[in-house]
Amino acid sequence: MKNLILPKIYIMDPETICTEEGRSIDNNADVAQTKLTTTSEETPNETWRKLYYDFSKTPELICSATEEYKSNEHTANITKGCQWSPDGTCLLVPAEDFRIRIYELPVELYTGKVPDNLPLQSLTPALKIKEGGLVYDSCWYPFMNSWDPATCYFLCTSQETPVHLWNAFTGELNATYRAYNQVDEVEAAISIQFVNSGNTIWSGFNGALRSFDTNRPGRQINNVSFKNDFPNVHGIVSCIRDNPMVPGLIAFGTYSKCIGLYKDGPLCSFKTDSGVTQIEFSPCGTKLYSAVRRSNEFLCWDLRNPGIILNSFAKREADTNQRIQFSLSGDGEEIISGGTNGIVNIWKTSQNANCDDVSPEWSIRLSNDCINGVNMHKTLPIISTTSGQRIYDEIGIDRDNSVRLWYCNK
Repeated sequence: MKNLILPKIYIMDPETICTEEGRSIDNNADVAQTKLTTTSEETPNETWRKLYYDFSKTPELICSATEEYKSNEHTANITKGCQWSPDGTCLLVPAEDFRIRIYELPVELYTGKVPDNLPLQSLTPALKIKEGGLVYDSCWYPFMNSWDPATCYFLCTSQETPVHLWNAFTGELNATYRAYNQVDEVEAAISIQFVNSGNTIWSGFNGALRSFDTNRPGRQINNVSFKNDFPNVHGIVSCIRDNPMVPGLIAFGTYSKCIGLYKDGPLCSFKTDSGVTQIEFSPCGTKLYSAVRRSNEFLCWDLRNPGIILNSFAKREADTNQRIQFSLSGDGEEIISGGTNGIVNIWKTSQNANCDDVSPEWSIRLSNDCINGVNMHKTLPIISTTSGQRIYDEIGIDRDNSVRLWYCNK
């Protein structure tokens, strides 16, 4: 397979917008005039402030997708979280049926204003990709831009398959990255992440990290064995994130109660109370947020003093082994998370900088089932939610496997 050269795109071209047919049409003047861009006199934070989320009122449902996730007598097609693309035009949703679906942001919402005819028509996937097994993890190319098809890629790893690089514009498989273990057998990654401005792919395994050169598909270029490099860390790597301010610095969590930091070599590690399901850096890169299994709180760690806990965000219902996703706003001022009780909680970070235990500012019920995924749009006051959970005793349970978009600035 020939080498890939993925360009770095920093500025969004306003001339076209995505659609389902060919995913490109000429933009109209109204959308062009209201496009969310930053002028030379505005900082990104100032632009964000103009598009603030207002959670003092119940979010308004924009549209939803439920037909794709209806349960049958053989299986329940449970959603597994959601991720907005870096340009904010597409939503990536893995599911229990081995498929990844991509939904496009309705064109009516590009102006940043709520249409009068809400809710809109049901969401339908613009793209549906089937993997070879249960999807473990996925992530967008960090400079993905729907106005440039050459950047429309995302990574996926699934059961008993190598890491795949999929074209989000055509649905084609563009590259395969094969990780070989100590006995030279191909091993499936449990977690994946683009690092170093998309030039490197880091993947997590049982007791190891392995990296690939994005532009050279095939075998890994680096192996990090916990036994040799992180003697205090062990277990399956459940999540990997790269620091937004320090290129090449990654954090990873394991299901065996460990968090580690790595940059050109091991930096440090610290313990958690349970298996780590998600980690996220703050936009400033000095804090690390972590969520663990069977815990109704998640923590904020001070990376200037690794191992020191700054805050504990409490009162979310997450006493489950299932991953309950949380999301940070673009400026890091707010954190939102779902829960097994169908309630979305929102915490403020700046107003509680010196508090050990931080309670939610707002708690809003958006479902009668578990909200397992939530993601905040970075340039529009919109949140996406996915709901559903594995239930063995369904008596009295209202099943709700769905994807929904909500407007949060009435």
